[in-house]
Amino acid sequence: MLKLTVAVLALALAVTASADGWRDLRVDGSSEEAFARSLTAFKDELSRAREYVFGEALIDIWNEGSKAAEAEQREYTADEFYRLLDGLRYEEVVNYTDPTGDTAKTRYRDARSRYPRQPRIAATYEKPMWPDFRPVTYPRAKTDLFGPGVP
Repeated sequence: MLKLTVAVLALALAVTASADGWRDLRVDGSSEEAFARSLTAFKDELSRAREYVFGEALIDIWNEGSKAAEAEQREYTADEFYRLLDGLRYEEVVNYTDPTGDTAKTRYRDARSRYPRQPRIAATYEKPMWPDFRPVTYPRAKTDLFGPGVP
């Protein structure tokens, strides 16, 4: 009984850890390659709706940095952008230009309507895809798969 309890507890912890994996991700702005790798990690872990919100927030941050640089009569560089984002988590990125979080919430609602959640793969096999589906069976002796058949 103790082994079963430990196994269930370990499974519950593993599921919880994998479910919150995207919350622990951080942007790595140390180089262009590291930045690209970290964005790929975010893309792999985030739902389509959160990915959309994250991407829009990155665009907002870039635009804000460009406007500030233009006001100072200089060019905004990618290295500045990477340094600014280095070490930030998802929530920090999406709330960077709007600390209240209202923009992120609105975008998330819009994204949920654009990208509805996909059903789990297991759920698609619970019901047959075609109600009148019957597997086709061929007599063994009359197919070319097993040698010449006699018609």
